[in-house]
Order: sequence, then structure tokens, then C-alpha cells
Amino acid sequence: MRKLTRITALVFALCFCAAAMTACGDSDTDKAVNETSKSASADDIKEEDLDAALDKLEKDTAEELEKEKQEAAESAAAAAESEAEPVVEEIKYEATEEIKNASFRSGYIQIGDTVFRNGGYITVADFVEKYGDKYDMSEIHLDEYLTPEEQKNSFVPSLTDTRITLEVSYGKVHAEENERVQIKDAIVSSVSIKDDAEGLCYYPTGVYAMDYDTAKSCIIDMGLEEIKEVGFTVLDNDAYIEQTDNFYTDIDGDEENLYGIIPKYFYIFQFDTSTLKGTKIYIDKLWL
Repeated sequence: MRKLTRITALVFALCFCAAAMTACGDSDTDKAVNETSKSASADDIKEEDLDAALDKLEKDTAEELEKEKQEAAESAAAAAESEAEPVVEEIKYEATEEIKNASFRSGYIQIGDTVFRNGGYITVADFVEKYGDKYDMSEIHLDEYLTPEEQKNSFVPSLTDTRITLEVSYGKVHAEENERVQIKDAIVSSVSIKDDAEGLCYYPTGVYAMDYDTAKSCIIDMGLEEIKEVGFTVLDNDAYIEQTDNFYTDIDGDEENLYGIIPKYFYIFQFDTSTLKGTKIYIDKLWL
């Protein structure tokens, strides 16, 4: 580019000199040389100015192109990130009438907007059919088998709320010796939420936690007997222990399950020792 510019400038200079000589007629040699020298000097100055202007233009253009390239890259990256991580409005859940009216003896639990029942009341096949439109059941392989009395846990994420993943425990507790149990025929013993949090989970009477006084009244109203020994045996039906920061309960269910027995729920009603405010309720374990 610069070479072409300089050639153009030289041609322009020669043409200018020729025109000057024609216009002046038969001037003497010294005058012609002097005029030629002046033209050459002027042309050199013009060429230097032109080169400087071209250099500046090239620099400015390069900087502008680099800036545009960088902005385009940043814009593309932001768009890709936006597509990869869509912003979803947080879903709010309220306790349903079903869980509000439920007893702790029922084994019901509400996760998200769905009520499940703990205690061995549904087969895995029926569970998948009933809740498959709301949860990803791909981790539950209905055609596979379990060893006798094996309890398997599968994680089942919600299809609509990334905060919710169920932990589903199933098997056949009272399987015969060497019985091979197909997963579809296994019985769901418990359903819980992987990462428990207030607002995502509700227990019977429509609560996530109970203050000390409320929990104690609820336990007494259920007819549970207070015992002082730490720990329970199968004989400790409908009993509770008051511990430092919780009530540990042994509550009989209210209906026979698929095994033909009444399940036992070991609920923990947890509270803050300094304020006596409830912090959490959960099922510690089940006896089927």
C-alpha cells in the first residue's frame, strides 16, 4: 500500500514539474533546477505527511477491528452462557390440604407439590407409573433384580425443579431365602428429599418444624408414653424420649402395608436449645 502511494506521489511530482516548465517557456537552466528542487522538496514533505496519515489510519483501523472482534467474542460468550444456564423463577410450594390433614401415623410426606407415603405401601412399578410424569425415573431399572432382602436407593430428580431430587429406598424386606426379587415387584419403603430445605418439604399437619411446646403437645396428643432409657426396642410402641435438642419418637402406623404389617416410624422433632424454636422434623428410620 505504502509502496503504491509513494509511486503515485512520484508520478504526480514529475507531471507537476513538466507543467511548470511548459508554463515558464525558455527559462534558464539554474532557474529550472531551482524550481525542480523546490518541487521535489515540497513533494517529499507531502509524501512524508501522507505516509504519516496512512500509518495513523492503519493503526486506528487495526485497533478498531480488534476492539470489534473482542466485543463480538464477549457477546457470543455471554449469549452461550445465557443459553446454557437459563434463569428460572423459583417455584414456591405451600402445604396441601392432604398433608395438613394427615397424621404422623400415616407416613405421609410432601415434597414440592407432591405427597408420598413412607412405610411400604406401593410397589416400585406403581411408583414409577404414578410419578413418572413429574420425576426422572431413569435410574430405576424395573427389569433388573435384587438379592434377597437387599434395600436399594435411587436418586430421582424433579423434571421441573432442579432443587428437588428424591431419594427412593426399595426392596423386599421379607423375601424368602434365595428369592430373586425383580425391581418392578419390590416395595418402596421410604421417599425423602436429598437436600432438605424449608419450603421444599412438609410433614403431617403441614409443618417443616415444630417449636418445643408444640411438638410436646403433639406427641402427648398422639398418646405416646415418655420413657427415660436411651434407645428403643420393638416393645417400645408409641413412646418418646426427650433429649437435649429433640424429641425422639417411636410411632406406630395407622394401616397395614403391602407386607401385611403395621410399620413403625422413628420421627425426630428437633429444636434450638437456646430459643426452643423448631428447626426440623425428619424420619430417622423405619421398621417394616
